[in-house]
Amino acid sequence: MILYIVVLLALIYQTSVRGNTILVTLYAMDLHASSTYLGLIVASTSLFPMLFAAYAGRLTDRIGPRLPLISGMFGTGIALLLPFLFKNELFILLISQSLFGLCQIFTIVAIQNLIGALSSEDTRSKYFSTYTLGVSVSNFLGPLITGFSIDHMHFGLTFVILAIFSIVPGLFFIFNTINIPKVAHRKEEQNNRFVELLLKRSLRKTFITSGIILTGVGLYEFYLPIYGKSLGLSASTIGMIVSCNAIAYILSRLFMQWTLKKFKDETVLGGCLTISAVAFFLIPLFDQSIILMVVSFIMGLGMGCCQPLSIVMAYNHSPKGRTGEVLGIRLTVNKTVQFLVPILFGSVGSLLGFFPVFWSNAALLLFSGYSLIEKKSNSHHTIDNLID
Repeated sequence: MILYIVVLLALIYQTSVRGNTILVTLYAMDLHASSTYLGLIVASTSLFPMLFAAYAGRLTDRIGPRLPLISGMFGTGIALLLPFLFKNELFILLISQSLFGLCQIFTIVAIQNLIGALSSEDTRSKYFSTYTLGVSVSNFLGPLITGFSIDHMHFGLTFVILAIFSIVPGLFFIFNTINIPKVAHRKEEQNNRFVELLLKRSLRKTFITSGIILTGVGLYEFYLPIYGKSLGLSASTIGMIVSCNAIAYILSRLFMQWTLKKFKDETVLGGCLTISAVAFFLIPLFDQSIILMVVSFIMGLGMGCCQPLSIVMAYNHSPKGRTGEVLGIRLTVNKTVQFLVPILFGSVGSLLGFFPVFWSNAALLLFSGYSLIEKKSNSHHTIDNLID
């Protein structure tokens, strides 16, 4: 029962996170931000997570998830209110998104660590699958609510709505309505250094896999709204396209446990990355909203299982008492990718157009997916022995 309450609260919170991505991108474009400035704004969301995710994990290991959840959820709400309080100022978006990213990382690490603490080794895959299924629902609701809210209530009130979605779950943790497991304190592992975790072979390969996945996710989240805007699509239509991606996430995660019973982890990952590569190749070939919804849905089918698998892999290979720190390092890798993608590809897109951006990422995903499947055919090792 506690699991489903936590997942519901994570769903509500994550709705604000997913809505923020499309809201900030469209708002900055409405304020006539250059492609470079837009890239900096989007990248600022990942700046502090890139620097402090591992610390957030260590803090969660030390004091438990309750305080990080409370401060993170309320801090995210405050960050979302700043553009409403200081209207039509691009520099406020830089401040808001930097604060948003810092508070968000504490919340996400704490939630993931809490889900892991609630589970056993036998139920862990199921628990994280349930959690990511809830996140998938929020991935659907966030862009959809945001798109329609922008069209009918404009940007300011949309920031307020998303701030409410962020703050409400924090109230449940303030009033201690959830029985949170006690912290598993470190023992002999407490002197291990950050670098030792980063260089541990099984964990390093998990981090690399996660980084490849997030490259695709980051490019999609950054460029799809820009591409849709360049086609003259409304915010509501763009929100619907992104929501189709989330619907596919939901479906893929509903069937993830069944799929994993039929196929090995690396086979599932390789197939999903290949499907995503095909979708990335197709995106710039079409300008009709209906077809883009279909392509977005196909991409969601591909990416849907990748992230929960990488979370489970990271948790299972964590030293005792350091699960939060390992999850934090995983997010550090992810946020580094999300920080660099808008900056590197923002200018590239403005100079060369959308084809090179989408197709280069399609090539990366295709190569990664093929490598996983090919190595599986030549080896009986698990995914942890596949990526160097």
